[in-house]
Amino acid sequence: MTIQEARKERGLSRKAVAEWLEIPYRTISNWENGERQCPAYIEKLIVEKILTWQTGTENA
Repeated sequence: MTIQEARKERGLSRKAVAEWLEIPYRTISNWENGERQCPAYIEKLIVEKILTWQTGTENA
């Protein structure tokens, strides 16, 4: 699953994810648009974080 897929599954905007994770909006945008490549291990961590955001387990 990609960052964009996880974000959309949770109904989150790029801006919300960028602010929450303290990652520049442009970086998220570049990764999602394919302008830059997010390292696979970083993408995996971000996806996991996004998927737990709405479940109430984000502090676990």
